Amino acid sequence: MSESEIARTTFLDLMTRATDGALLVAGVYLGAKLGLYAALRVAPATSAELAARTAMDERLVREWLHQQATSGVLIASNKPEGWSYALPAEHHALLLDPDDPDRVTGSVLSMVAELRQLPRLLESFRTGRGIPYDDYGPDESTGQAMSSRGLYRARVPQWLDALPVARRLREEGGSILDVGCGHGWSTITMAEALPSVMVDGIDLDRTSIAAAEVNRLTSQAADRVSFQVRDAAELAGAGYDLVTMFEMLHDLSRPVAALRTARATLREGGVVLVADEPTAEEFLGGPDAMEARQFGWSVLACLPMSLVEPGSAATGAVMRPSTLRRYADEAGFSGVDVLGPADPDTESLRLYLLRP
Repeated sequence: MSESEIARTTFLDLMTRATDGALLVAGVYLGAKLGLYAALRVAPATSAELAARTAMDERLVREWLHQQATSGVLIASNKPEGWSYALPAEHHALLLDPDDPDRVTGSVLSMVAELRQLPRLLESFRTGRGIPYDDYGPDESTGQAMSSRGLYRARVPQWLDALPVARRLREEGGSILDVGCGHGWSTITMAEALPSVMVDGIDLDRTSIAAAEVNRLTSQAADRVSFQVRDAAELAGAGYDLVTMFEMLHDLSRPVAALRTARATLREGGVVLVADEPTAEEFLGGPDAMEARQFGWSVLACLPMSLVEPGSAATGAVMRPSTLRRYADEAGFSGVDVLGPADPDTESLRLYLLRP
């Protein structure tokens, strides 16, 4: 084949895989939202059994089971009573375990929520007007919480251990402010990891704070955690030892103002910890699976959300380390330490320690 034919075939293969992936995302969304996977975790089932078990239409359930089996999500076995379908044990945690750091269903929910906005995004491209977070609907908030819960439960204690302030917090106690806490899993995990510390979680999304409060009531640190719908600007001078901003700075219309506000809530010796995407140092122009994924999320949600206010910084999901350093400098911080990861391909987030 000529170079032109090879390039054509390569792109066709790319789009075929992308279409197959989109169809699989839709199938996983249905299985997660309708409780089909949860029902199959109990025991394998025929289409009739699964339909009865979940109070669904048998014909639609059968078609879904066929799609899931041919996609490799489920295992189909031809038995005397008919085809039976099982959820492999290796897939249980990835689809159903709320504390698995690699759980895939959260990303699926968020993606479907964001794809619903595609017709509206056409207008955003033409006008530059953003799409408010609330307009993405509950699947966006729930999906983000599902995606981050396992990661935060597994990694936040390690992140805290890497901070110079951690020893003082363990020995003397203190307070932490978790800005943009969402459903509260980062907030709760910090409180459980530091038994002498009070942790306040704030967010402007009322639905997220309501969910966080439910999660607080079942946590081991319920008496040392609080959640409020509140702007961090109202807490200037509060004297926190640590302010955390996990996976949210790049979404903000005014990230410099947010960092300046976070700085104003610190006590002397306090620090700000930012966790954000592990981007490359610069755009190189060639194929890059990690950056393609990050830019994809950015086009669908992160950037449109940040454009809702006039004069937005329009950061997008791919916030380079140099951009974060510039924001921190403009906000009055004296230095930024990059705590990790050294290799963007091995970690899902990079940590920045901002010193006033």
